[in-house]
Amino acid sequence: MKRQHVVFCTDGIYPHAIGGMQRHSALLLEELSRINALDITVIHPHKEKVFDISLGINEIPLNFNSGKNYLKSCYDYSKLVYHEIKKLNPDVIYSQGFSVWYGIRKIGSKVIVNPHGLEPFQTLEFIDKLKTAPMRFLERYQFKYSAKVISLGGKLTDILNKKVPSPRRKIVIIPNAVNLIDQQKRNFNKDKLQLLFVGRFAFNKGINILMQTISDLNTEGYKEHLHFNIVGKGPLYEEYIHKYDFPNVTFVGFADDATLAQQYRDNDLFVFPTLFEGMPTVVLEAMVNGMPIVVTDTGATRELVDSSNGYVVDVNNVRALKWAIHSFYQLSGDQRMELSNASYNKVRNQFTWKHVAQKHLELFETFQTV
Repeated sequence: MKRQHVVFCTDGIYPHAIGGMQRHSALLLEELSRINALDITVIHPHKEKVFDISLGINEIPLNFNSGKNYLKSCYDYSKLVYHEIKKLNPDVIYSQGFSVWYGIRKIGSKVIVNPHGLEPFQTLEFIDKLKTAPMRFLERYQFKYSAKVISLGGKLTDILNKKVPSPRRKIVIIPNAVNLIDQQKRNFNKDKLQLLFVGRFAFNKGINILMQTISDLNTEGYKEHLHFNIVGKGPLYEEYIHKYDFPNVTFVGFADDATLAQQYRDNDLFVFPTLFEGMPTVVLEAMVNGMPIVVTDTGATRELVDSSNGYVVDVNNVRALKWAIHSFYQLSGDQRMELSNASYNKVRNQFTWKHVAQKHLELFETFQTV
């Protein structure tokens, strides 16, 4: 089988751009570069090359700066990407989000679209549905003319089945992933537990639900038994740190990779009451560090969490979140350790970048006959 030339198009690469999709781009490309059957070119908006030369990734930096109008920026960037793709004439074109949009009707037979979290289709409030209507139109446009659409799984597949033409032919389920680390030694035989939230301070992360839950638990006598560490920054950060002044809550703020890794090791339970999501990287990172998980039932979270490694609760439900935290507190140290081991083993068996890169290779190989 001949080598394939894959052009990978992204709106940013971590750490030069911050976000789940940008981290996904960096880690997936690093793993794909280890596959001898592929020649990889990445088109990105940065000023200069970002990957180590030893990886053998050909880079096309476009030095593109986004403007204030998001849709116009998407159009302008995708137009630049299209003209570079036409010069390359690759076997496969991989689009992170809206990176491939302009000209997709001409090149769509080679295009794989990864829309990730499908946030425009998961908004809850009417005003947000209005604001995201153009993004829903664009995603449907991509789905119509692309050859394949990646789903991270779970409820995201249900959404795509309704939005993608010929879904059985086009939709391919490939999850998110993390790098595997050595299993962490943990001590769950203690009365006071440390609980961790990691996420952007934005309305969709459900931080207000977590804070109401903490207030209720404190009223019920858990103030001395549960301490919550809240990691992240964002538009609601200043408001929340003043509004929710609880003695058993520490607002950590932004955490670099080393600090975040320490937080995963030091805390006992990961709590993520997000309102809508794709397959959250922070949950995978918590799992590979052996953390039991409490997460809401949205996006592809049920692919990651079940009763073997934690609790899946209803969205926007203080009572359900409180029940899950209370249930974990009542477990013995050995029972908590069973959840911890299950989290780690799930990642090791299903959600490593080596595993996910192999799934991508299998997908790319289907284009050999196109």
